Amino acid sequence: MNDILVGREKECVAIAALMSKRKNIIIFGPEGIGKTVILNKVLSGLAAVNIFYSKESKTLKTSLLNLMVYASFDKKSIQTADTLTLKKIFYNLLDEKKPEYIVFDHAESVEPKFYSFFVCLMERKFPLIVLSHGLVKKDIGHLRMSLFDFEKVEVFDLDRPTANLLIDHFIKEFGVKVVKTDEFKQAIFSHSKGNPKIIKALCFLARDVKYQKNDSINVKLIDLDRRINEAVH
Repeated sequence: MNDILVGREKECVAIAALMSKRKNIIIFGPEGIGKTVILNKVLSGLAAVNIFYSKESKTLKTSLLNLMVYASFDKKSIQTADTLTLKKIFYNLLDEKKPEYIVFDHAESVEPKFYSFFVCLMERKFPLIVLSHGLVKKDIGHLRMSLFDFEKVEVFDLDRPTANLLIDHFIKEFGVKVVKTDEFKQAIFSHSKGNPKIIKALCFLARDVKYQKNDSINVKLIDLDRRINEAVH
């Protein structure tokens, strides 16, 4: 299932404008809201921009490994290195490649050593982009102490008209047999609250005939099964 971007023009324009000014940016919003998709859309329009990208940034070591692999560093040669060694290698790589932006996707609670790394990068004038669930301690940990250094872009749930466009897309992509379209869209929006990831999951499950009865689709049961499946996995 490929990701699709609907109704995020405002966020894309804001991020691109901040990047043109080399600002530190934190993009935040609930899980599944589409932060990564939005940023990737912006980056696809800035093909000439030299970036380092960590797709998972839960820890300092994981981030260092991801950043170096993204920069075409041989993963096997660094897989068993300790964090201090990785930092030394990475700083040399920075001096060589001189990225215009360093991206930390799926960042979580930043611990002190990881925070010191962020501070070091900012002191060396490398602009950062951080993607996080929120701005409070449980979401970003010690990084909250440097929020004044970041421009903030919040990503909200989709409104009803925009969510309907996304639902239409997934009805077609997944081949969902819908008779009462308006009823189906209303139920999907009600259970997803406009969260794109949940909309996608509900529409994908709606393909199953077990949810269909008398020209209607039981979205309430679909959502219950989705929640159970997420809890199990």
